[in-house]
Amino acid sequence: MSYDISALKVLIKKIFPPKSSVYTVDTTGDKNADAILIKALNVLMPIEIPDEIELGGFSTKDFDLNTFDVSEYGKIFLDDERITISKDDFEVDKLKARFIIHHKDEKFTIDDILEGKLGGRLIALGDTIDVIIRLDNQALKKFTEGKHKFKLESELIPVLEFNFELNNDNMNQTYKL
Repeated sequence: MSYDISALKVLIKKIFPPKSSVYTVDTTGDKNADAILIKALNVLMPIEIPDEIELGGFSTKDFDLNTFDVSEYGKIFLDDERITISKDDFEVDKLKARFIIHHKDEKFTIDDILEGKLGGRLIALGDTIDVIIRLDNQALKKFTEGKHKFKLESELIPVLEFNFELNNDNMNQTYKL
């Protein structure tokens, strides 16, 4: 079945503006980028985060990170190059330490999200949610100056694709955790 997702593409461009949604950032203060920052701007309406997040067959209520394998739910691409993230490639504790979500000067870990600590939180119109993903130097080298494309293919949702651009204004910026 084919879907017209042109409106979704416009919405994604507003939520993730190409020149101000992805950054390479220094989270340690050593003046070297060690993570990417993805900023999502709420352009829809105030949204209250539910205590339990459900999408397709996925639910935070019975979610076990130790058995979860992202590669079973979809494919991730950066500039048409597949990024394979398999549970066999990571130690769960290290993976947990690599992802942090910020909203209004509060940070949340993967464990916080799974425990429902974001539940009831209001994301006001115009608020941003910052997702910090710490990367090793090899992965960071892919985030070069210029235009890029991120794509997520999954059976749970239509193909999500957004373009972003990296330049002096959004590369190697300081970000305080």
